[in-house]
Amino acid sequence: MPKPACDCCSIRKVKCPGDYPCARCINNGLTCTFLRARRKSGPRNIRQASMLKIWKEQTASARRAAESNVHNQSLSAALYLPDPVPAVLHRIPLALLSMALRMYGEKLYGIWPLLNAEQLIQRLANEPNNPEIYALATALAGATLSNLNQVIVHESLLEPLLADSFVAESRRVRGIFEYMEPVTLNSTLTSYFLHIFYGRQPSRSQTAAFYIREAITFAQLLGMHIEETYSRYCVKDQQVMRKLYFLLFMTERYLCIHDGLPTVLESISLPITENEEVPDVVSGFLNLVTLFSTPGTDFFSKWTSHCSNVFINRERLLLIQHALQRPLEIPNYHDDIQKVDIVVSQHWMRSLAWKLSIQLGYVMLNSKRELNVTYPLEIAQDALAGLSQFSPEAFEVHGPGMEVKVYEIASALADSILCKPDEHTSSMLVGPRDTLRGLAGLLFSLHVINPDLRNKLAVKLDAVLGGSSLPSALEVVEEEEKPEEEDARDEFSAALFSPGMDDSLSELLYPEIPELQGFDSPRS
Repeated sequence: MPKPACDCCSIRKVKCPGDYPCARCINNGLTCTFLRARRKSGPRNIRQASMLKIWKEQTASARRAAESNVHNQSLSAALYLPDPVPAVLHRIPLALLSMALRMYGEKLYGIWPLLNAEQLIQRLANEPNNPEIYALATALAGATLSNLNQVIVHESLLEPLLADSFVAESRRVRGIFEYMEPVTLNSTLTSYFLHIFYGRQPSRSQTAAFYIREAITFAQLLGMHIEETYSRYCVKDQQVMRKLYFLLFMTERYLCIHDGLPTVLESISLPITENEEVPDVVSGFLNLVTLFSTPGTDFFSKWTSHCSNVFINRERLLLIQHALQRPLEIPNYHDDIQKVDIVVSQHWMRSLAWKLSIQLGYVMLNSKRELNVTYPLEIAQDALAGLSQFSPEAFEVHGPGMEVKVYEIASALADSILCKPDEHTSSMLVGPRDTLRGLAGLLFSLHVINPDLRNKLAVKLDAVLGGSSLPSALEVVEEEEKPEEEDARDEFSAALFSPGMDDSLSELLYPEIPELQGFDSPRS
């Protein structure tokens, strides 16, 4: 005997598997109910009018059911727990959720070394009515599928289950309990993974910023920034809390550079590898934490508009550069995803330090090494040498942050060449322009998340290499420069090479006022 269609599928006139909840309702974030008579099948694509009709029908049917219920159940209960279907917290079956969680354990634990996937799956099985654990698991699943560009395919599903469906489920479940009171470690983790998901969507950057701020606030309410707090927790929770704190710490510092958001978190004692299930992963994670800790709070504060009065002297920036250029002891761990993150972040920060030196007026045309206008060539060549061994897949799982970091390294080199185009002789085996082509080729080989970065780099490549010398992969993003931009670059070149010029480049290349035509400000 065929199973009846749920209300949503019946109103939309599409085939329904008859399960509760059905796959179509899960994918569309709808409440699956069986309060309406079955209708004939119709178009597959859901329309706005259908969405409104579904909502009206379910509201009316639920109200009638609530009024006739002998137990006087509330309307909200009728909406979420329709009779005669039993009450179920999980709209996504554990078998499907487990598939996404195991992907995290196998491929992404190296960059988010927080949770044991199998233990989380077991806890979901043991505590089927715990909304906090279910919200955490679905948020993690959504972040995982989004970063890996994967979907869940299963014989029980009429269509693949998307990352968006898991995140919508996490947000729905959060709405049925007070996740803000009291604050817990699981709620903090959930907010962090929701940030990861929305951070991959350029159109949802404010949503991503909200969730990372929510996670940071929860961490502070739990006292994660206070050393004495940790003694109140078991060793396992201490390890997770410290690693989560430093993930928030690094994310906040990245957003400070990228979006100019102020930082609030300070460094605490590092996690230790003792008692860790995969100590090599944590060892690599500590390398990344050290990179983000090295420059200090003042360095990051300089990238926000409200801290322009913060002073960093020349000697301090030299010390930062010396610390950042030291070879890192990256563990021989099989996960290239973690290694790529470490290598790119190291040379990205070196490029940022050089740009900050430019802005502060410390870089001169004839200075040596770190404070020389040609220093980005050394940074870029080190970056290419370190990254040549990795596949494109190792880059792409990191999302838009990887694009931004590679772009900044290439952008600094392009600016350096424009400042002093004749500095390097043609006898060099690999010159600055060849290195720039290599970095541009790397950036353009990645999955496009932020096309604006490619357009901005293409303009610089055209200025440095000329249109006829652009790599074929870059020609698709070529844009015609405005006359004002050409005039600005001509004036820049004339001023740069005039006999009586001041050697300081700060006012020319990276002025404190955010942008000079043709060149990026530090916050771009």
